[in-house]
Amino acid sequence: MRNVLLATVVLLGGCGPGSVNPADLIKPDVRLHHLAVRNVGLSGGTLDVVMAFHNPNRITLKGTSLSAGLDIEGNHFGDVAFSDPFSLAGKDTTLLTLPLTFRWSGLAGAARSVLDLGAVNYAINGKFTVNTPVPFDVPFSGQGSVPLLKP
Repeated sequence: MRNVLLATVVLLGGCGPGSVNPADLIKPDVRLHHLAVRNVGLSGGTLDVVMAFHNPNRITLKGTSLSAGLDIEGNHFGDVAFSDPFSLAGKDTTLLTLPLTFRWSGLAGAARSVLDLGAVNYAINGKFTVNTPVPFDVPFSGQGSVPLLKP
């Protein structure tokens, strides 16, 4: 009986003000704001991927991790893995700057031509984990054209 009461309290604790019910969540919109070349070397380089998340929900979503794959000009360019806490303000757009390391091998022609262009076509697919009493993943995707800023 004590375990049932404890389980009920834990479950109801997640239903208070400010809590997030996955079924009620409107999926945030995501687009790439811009890409910035951080450094380029003989074996590859690092880009800053600046993602713009528009959270249409009234509440702030507190994320604990994010992972995504980035395709540029139809080629898989690299993956983003982020494990620091972040917040997506309610009814607002939040910019997150995430590092992406890439290698020239397998991308030589495509990567070099991408770095020579002023803007590139992209597709991004991923998910982020929302910090709640019972954490859950929120998938996201976006595509379009994004400017490439060079140092």
